[in-house]
Amino acid sequence: MPTARSTLVRNVAAVAIIAGGCPTALFGGALIGCASQGFTTSCAMSGLVLAPLLLFAAGLVAALLARGLAGLVVLLLGVALGMTSLFFLALILHDPLPLDPVQGVIAWIWFITPTTVGYGLGRVGVRLAVALRT
Repeated sequence: MPTARSTLVRNVAAVAIIAGGCPTALFGGALIGCASQGFTTSCAMSGLVLAPLLLFAAGLVAALLARGLAGLVVLLLGVALGMTSLFFLALILHDPLPLDPVQGVIAWIWFITPTTVGYGLGRVGVRLAVALRT
């Protein structure tokens, strides 16, 4: 049984992984997709394929750290922090993001869906591993 301190550390680590996954998926997916062909339309499409995979992986790793209802709160908090960091990174890079509520909801769905699916499948895998071990 984990102690309260180890649970807090694991939850903070899960938030950090998910929050870091959002900018990594957005900028990293585009950079990985465009590494060999330059920034073209087809490169943007490969970034659209890679970004959800990176978010899925972040959710999967977070599932190994967090659990229960606290894990879902960690997931929501991590995506909210990650999306906020995207806003500030865009300001630092002098490419401000438009502040439109509709686009914000669409972006929230875009980021939360693969992360939640990864987290859910990771939790199912952990539960199955524990059940098979006993």
